[in-house]
Amino acid sequence: MTRLVRPASPVDRERVLDVLESAFVTEPAFGHFFGGDYGDHARTFLAFLLDLRLLGGRVWVEEMGGLVVSASLWDPPGGPTLDADEQEELWRAAADRFGPAIEARLGQYDEAVHDLAPKAPHFYLGVIASDPAARGRGHGAAVLRPGLEAADAAGRETYLETGTEGNVSFYERFGFRVTAELTLDDGTRIWCLTRPPHTALG
Repeated sequence: MTRLVRPASPVDRERVLDVLESAFVTEPAFGHFFGGDYGDHARTFLAFLLDLRLLGGRVWVEEMGGLVVSASLWDPPGGPTLDADEQEELWRAAADRFGPAIEARLGQYDEAVHDLAPKAPHFYLGVIASDPAARGRGHGAAVLRPGLEAADAAGRETYLETGTEGNVSFYERFGFRVTAELTLDDGTRIWCLTRPPHTALG
């Protein structure tokens, strides 16, 4: 079956959201953010993250047999290229649906991890996911590599966070190393990983 890795386009949006929503239902950080309200709010939050990168970053997808099965969402060095007002408009469209408790948890998380990222401009892997029905076939690696190649070409570090300990060994195959850990107020653990340029590509 034909497999193709390519930049996403707006026509991919709903299918990418389907993949992200189904993949992140087991992500502990999303459990921290949304608790029992995952089904009500996760897609809205993921849509914000996706639209931010479709408009001001880069989204890579892999399709197999014409169907998108994985995606990675990236910020370039310095963050999304949208201006502050545009980013705030996207955020308010999502946050106004969450209510103050969820918005506060998201804000506290962002503040907690902010100082753990590399100080120099770097590529940020905001989200990566593959369709749970297609896992174990290299789809996550397929959409990770183009972002790492871009970071290598620019001579920049790559940074990410994960709340799933099992993901750490996956990222280590690509040259990432754990550079910080934190525990959120409900006991959820977060691993922060950084990859120097020109290291392993898995």
